Amino acid sequence: MRYVVIDVYPREYIERIIPPELNSWFRSFAGRDAIGVELKIVAKYGGKGRLIIQVPNNLLKYLRSAIIMAGRESDVAVITVKVTGTMRKALAIASSMPYLFNEFLEHV
Repeated sequence: MRYVVIDVYPREYIERIIPPELNSWFRSFAGRDAIGVELKIVAKYGGKGRLIIQVPNNLLKYLRSAIIMAGRESDVAVITVKVTGTMRKALAIASSMPYLFNEFLEHV
């Protein structure tokens, strides 16, 4: 398994974009490889606009493609912060790294 730490901007769109739209793009890219596979949200940092998603190793490339496409039609930015192999490391990264969109928040 791989754990992907992602950031969403603006933060309040995390619920609207991540489960429905990300899953839709993921299934479009992965096709029949995604049959029986569910993206699992391991941790959600709603205040930070960050979450961790668990995905099988062989489907990581499809998830990364889906992350790029998610939110494009609604002007929401979704980016990959880090990919790691253990949940423990993913949780440490998610809690310690600054939110990548902080510079946009300062100028708004």
